[in-house]
Amino acid sequence: MDTATLAAGAEHDEEVPESRPRSRLLAVLPGTAAAAVTVCTLTAYGTPPSAIGLFALYVAFGLTLPGTLLWRALARLPSPPAVDLAAGTALGYALEVLLYLAARAVGHPGLILLGPPAVIAVFLAHPRLRRHWRTATERRIPVRAAAAMAAVFCFLVVSSGLTFFGGHGLRWPENGNPYVDMPFHLGLVGELRHHLPPTTPHVLGEPLSYHWFVYADMAATSWATGIEAQTLLYRLAVLPMIAISVVLVPAVAFMITGTWRAGVLGLLITCFAGPLDPYPWTVADFPGGPSNISLAWLSPTQTFGAALFAAFTLPVVALLGRRAPGRSIFVPVAVLLVALAGAKATYLPLLAAGLCLLAAVEWTRSRRLDRTLVALGLLTLVTLAFAQLVLFGGASQGLRVSPFSTAVRFVMWSVPGSGSGDLQIAPALLSLVFLLAWAALWAGAFGRRAAPGSGPDRALTLFLGIGLGGVGAVTVFGHPGMSQMYFLTAARPYLSIAAAAGVLAALAAVPRRSRVRLVCACGAAGGAVALLVAAVRPESPPGLAELGGLGSVAVLVLPVIVPCAVAGAAICLLWRLRWRWAGVLLLLAGFSAPTVVQSVVAGLTYRVPVQTTEIPAEGVAVARWLRDHSGPDDVVATNAHCRFAVSDSCDNRHFWISGYTERRVLVEGWGYTARTLASLTDVDREPMGAVPFWDAELLAANDAVFTAPTARAVDLLARRYGVRWLMVDRRRPLTAPDLGQFARLRYARGSFAVYSTLS
Repeated sequence: MDTATLAAGAEHDEEVPESRPRSRLLAVLPGTAAAAVTVCTLTAYGTPPSAIGLFALYVAFGLTLPGTLLWRALARLPSPPAVDLAAGTALGYALEVLLYLAARAVGHPGLILLGPPAVIAVFLAHPRLRRHWRTATERRIPVRAAAAMAAVFCFLVVSSGLTFFGGHGLRWPENGNPYVDMPFHLGLVGELRHHLPPTTPHVLGEPLSYHWFVYADMAATSWATGIEAQTLLYRLAVLPMIAISVVLVPAVAFMITGTWRAGVLGLLITCFAGPLDPYPWTVADFPGGPSNISLAWLSPTQTFGAALFAAFTLPVVALLGRRAPGRSIFVPVAVLLVALAGAKATYLPLLAAGLCLLAAVEWTRSRRLDRTLVALGLLTLVTLAFAQLVLFGGASQGLRVSPFSTAVRFVMWSVPGSGSGDLQIAPALLSLVFLLAWAALWAGAFGRRAAPGSGPDRALTLFLGIGLGGVGAVTVFGHPGMSQMYFLTAARPYLSIAAAAGVLAALAAVPRRSRVRLVCACGAAGGAVALLVAAVRPESPPGLAELGGLGSVAVLVLPVIVPCAVAGAAICLLWRLRWRWAGVLLLLAGFSAPTVVQSVVAGLTYRVPVQTTEIPAEGVAVARWLRDHSGPDDVVATNAHCRFAVSDSCDNRHFWISGYTERRVLVEGWGYTARTLASLTDVDREPMGAVPFWDAELLAANDAVFTAPTARAVDLLARRYGVRWLMVDRRRPLTAPDLGQFARLRYARGSFAVYSTLS
């Protein structure tokens, strides 16, 4: 399939001709409804209307318009307008980040406002560029497909309000109990607002070995609009990124298969379907299960990377089809790839895995590799090396080779006695259960979907390699924060596209009059099997230590026996029919029916776990006073290092002071730093939040100012470390009341006070 397919469409996707006024009205209705639902949801959860308006204007004229013009001029893909706008917005994000880094480097972040008008002016003035103000095709996404995509987006927005916005308000007390990572994200936004290159804001001078481009986007948006960083992080910044993925995932599937049905099905599988869950007693969601929408907000790096990668796959699919419209298409490919390097580290290794599988298949078939595939591979390797060596400084961020680590964590958390030596086989068996469940969910990805060697076949092989890379990473690697799961989350849309393409290709062999009956019968049978497994599975952690080795094998393998037996029986019964493969795929898809229901219910009822009030209202007020009365390069010292959420130990993930002050802190918390993660020898059993600070002398000098203040102690922090401000949390034990004798009190509220080390 060539790039013209994206414009032409398939016959069964045709709708009323686009020239009719009624059709044009229907074409804009889904987008209008999605925008209305978004505005209503944001307003209902306390987002200032002025912030909504400013953000919408910035996205429209600062990202979407210039990005779309450049996308049309460089990619030259004849896409429907909605696809152009989504891909152009993603390209606009990439260019915005790169431009902001240049502007921030020269000390004038406001220069970010000059880029979009310059692009718009060039496309207005140059005669040959004016044609890009119109899309290259009059075809639009069919109304039914557009309505389905809009409905998914509306569900995600409403779910965001119900599951995340309600527990993460813009004012106290709603913002006093954030998820532990949210102050961390807020601190990085503040760091990127004022410094480049960025360092870890909660430990002075500590390198930032992390993917941080999304924080550069929020910093640029904050400078351009004046919107508070907390409002961007808790309400606005993620929404366009979600919209990009919702539009482009179906567009990529359509570009490969020629039908929007595959696109909508791939999107639904991505957002809602999950593998058969055999263990209700696992602590976390079953690996690979449908991600709760809160993850889009809890991990903005993942959401940003997903949007950029979805746009990146469009020109890549065109290139793999060997009919790319011109060499200029490599420009958006390169720009998006560079942006991906700093947006989310997981995507480049997955892309490399997909290209390796495709290269192996191509070499096996023809003993040659075309230049496009070689160019993509070299570009990926160079970008991956740049990201690892330059952006991340060679740090692994806690990711280690630890086979079956994911299973180890689930067994360790959930099953008593799993750490004993005679049960070491259990993680391998549990990993096998996971692999079989994933294989059932994405079984369609392993079938024949297109003519071997064609563009669609090459693209789907690439996606299969990306998916296998994600599954392999989850199986082989471990991380103290279970971050290896992001590999599978990143690969999920592309495995879902391949699975949707496989299911529809198999159904094409079924007579039209039999398709509905086959879907209902096989899907219902699969759902019944899933319910049967749920009925026989243990509802509480079994005592494997008492059961012994054979008992553990029975408990872990039992949930697999029934589905495998049913699938095998179905293959035998359908073996003589032409559409046996379709029946088996639909049966396996039916295993996901209960998780679809669970996903929808969770999206409307789940709440992000929060602890007792961690951030007092007066603490935020004092921190913001300090931000408004200090310079960006001023250093703050504080006596707050441990979260109150853990009373019997020090949880080192304390970040909100650096987050709300937007200033670098000598030592606040030290969680998530490269040194903390590197100090863990057992990623499965050592809690990263309990690691002590590595520089005892520095920590002692810092704390002495607050517990036993002297003029010498204050002067030491000021001269040696450049500390200009002291922020005191008097709720902490051993806080001395006489700090005012050695430092100047500047502001106090409740249990918090700010002192200046200079008279």
